Amino acid sequence: MDTSRGASSRFNFTLIPLAAACLLPALVHGQSDEKPPTADGLTLDDCALIDDGIQRLACYDSINAPEKAQDKAGTEETRQAQEATETLEYDESADIAEGEAEDENRGVMAALVKRYTATEKAIFSFSGSFVGHRPTYILPFTWVDTPNEVPVSPRLGESPYDHAIDNKEAKYQISFKVPLLTGILDDRTTLWFGYTQQSFWQVYNTDDSAPFRETNFEPEVFLRYQADYDIGPGTLSGFTVGLNHQSNGQSEPRSRSWNRIIGSIGYSYDRWLFHVQPWYRLPERDSKDDNPDIERFVGHADYLAVYKLTEDRTLSMKLRNNLRSEDNKTSVEFGYSFPMGDTLRGFFQYYNGYGESLIDYNERIQRVGIGIMLNDWL
Repeated sequence: MDTSRGASSRFNFTLIPLAAACLLPALVHGQSDEKPPTADGLTLDDCALIDDGIQRLACYDSINAPEKAQDKAGTEETRQAQEATETLEYDESADIAEGEAEDENRGVMAALVKRYTATEKAIFSFSGSFVGHRPTYILPFTWVDTPNEVPVSPRLGESPYDHAIDNKEAKYQISFKVPLLTGILDDRTTLWFGYTQQSFWQVYNTDDSAPFRETNFEPEVFLRYQADYDIGPGTLSGFTVGLNHQSNGQSEPRSRSWNRIIGSIGYSYDRWLFHVQPWYRLPERDSKDDNPDIERFVGHADYLAVYKLTEDRTLSMKLRNNLRSEDNKTSVEFGYSFPMGDTLRGFFQYYNGYGESLIDYNERIQRVGIGIMLNDWL
């Protein structure tokens, strides 16, 4: 979910109101019965340019049906007078400030989600290209306090690297999706193919030719229903269910992989997006399972919270927990994207826990990185 797509979206949708603003006055002037201006000197042309729907209708009424407009104005004034009388006991300035703050935050994330899904459709229908899935970023520099130099698996045992491991390395993630079938049940339902790749590159280890330490490949097929249901104070954004495969593409003894059925549900409230993604691991034969105890370390779900500070500043936090009273293990990933110049966005990431990469699924890793965000959650 990124600003680059958002920019495209803003360009497309900006043309519509601009065209309407230009054409509507021409259509009005084309009529033979031009109405006189209001007492404030407003004409039909001026009414057409008012953004607020209620004010625009009131403007039309003042020209076409002045008696009706006066009745509405009188009713509104009476209602406002009654409300003012009932709230004299409160601090008026405090109420106004609080109301303005609530109005500023109300529905921000729900609107962003709607814009994001509309942008998906617009981009793909226009160009047929891939659209963003999960965040895409490049961290040219990351630092790990204690790198895992000897990966281990219950079935395959220890598998030390054949080169030294530098605690400084680059990390990047690429993620996209493409619709396979749209409108399966209705216009809200789409079958997607998604792909995410995360790589860890020992770029500063020049003594050993700067090898790629680990790359995780994650293709998936999932069905998404865009709900957009108002529930409680927020909006239920959508549901997904699909089949997910993740592996590191290495041979034994450093091979790691698993297959899952994954679902998800999203809920937006004010500037918040909450996303829960539970999974069920598909069983494998013991002789083929490279990481039989992976859920003991990473649990059975991802819990994501995204907070939109401004249009170009986003905070995110992803949690994992194995939900065990004994030997409890928690992992957290914190991200912050921010503007960096006119066209780029910086990205800071902190990870502490298990399962950042498959090779280190059973080793606690603490990493700090800084770089560039190409495609955000929203």
